[in-house]
Amino acid sequence: MAIFISNDDARKLLPMDECIEVLEDLFRQESDGLVENIPRVRHRFVGPRTGTLMGGVVLGSKAYAIRLGNMSLLHDTDTGNLEAAIEPSTVAWVRTGAASGVATKYMALPDASIVGVIGTGRQSITQLEAICAVRPITTIKAFSRNAANREKFASEMSESLGVDVIPVASAEEAVSGSQIVVAITKSSIPVFDGAWLDPGTHVNAAGANSFMRSEIDDTTITRSAIVVVDNLNQAKTECGELIEAYERGLFRWRDAVELHEVVSGAVPGRPSDAAITLFESQGIGIEDTACYAHILRKALDLGVGQPLPF
Repeated sequence: MAIFISNDDARKLLPMDECIEVLEDLFRQESDGLVENIPRVRHRFVGPRTGTLMGGVVLGSKAYAIRLGNMSLLHDTDTGNLEAAIEPSTVAWVRTGAASGVATKYMALPDASIVGVIGTGRQSITQLEAICAVRPITTIKAFSRNAANREKFASEMSESLGVDVIPVASAEEAVSGSQIVVAITKSSIPVFDGAWLDPGTHVNAAGANSFMRSEIDDTTITRSAIVVVDNLNQAKTECGELIEAYERGLFRWRDAVELHEVVSGAVPGRPSDAAITLFESQGIGIEDTACYAHILRKALDLGVGQPLPF
């Protein structure tokens, strides 16, 4: 019998450290040819409403999942049976941060301790949780255009993470001197100047998952010794900044590296200590699928979830 898992259940069942481990295992499976991603498709309905279709197969986790708007259906690949209906938004929120955590683990300097984050909305929370889980972070500089928002965010995250989170008055102040930089906004134009990046900086660009958005400028892309994406085919349709750089002849898709190649060791994530590295995160269906499988196993062990009548 299948069970229903709510967003509240998912938050309890998927702590950040476990989510990072789940995604690392996923990307190793991908390098072994055990996954198939279903790229995201958005459908616009009446007015501003949209529907999302995405998912994938993760054979090592015996999981196949499809997300249809605000509900995901998880099937067992051995039996074909429906195992769970899962609300997807919390999983997407946590795994977006975890994907940046995995990239940071393999691409940032080992002793990186200073983070600059641009964007202080809900998505920024899991970005910082993940980075703090994989690096010895001591200072976070947070910038957003609204001073009250960034001050509130800094206070709350300082308490939550046990790290000194400082609200700063400009994007340049957030970026300059930071060893890890996170862009997590809905901006359609670049949010910082790549000339501000110090040698050795790792950048997580996690907010722009539409061809109409562009958080990262050409300078950041051209200064990066390695550009990593979570899925190349999806990046070609959703990663606005790389699409624009390609069209201007500043970037070649054949130079992009998929994250599973870095996790498996096929490609070094950090070419040198002085290299600037860039991870372009779109958020992909196989990440959700692997997380759903993990959540289901824990839910069954702990007796969490509501039985469904089918």
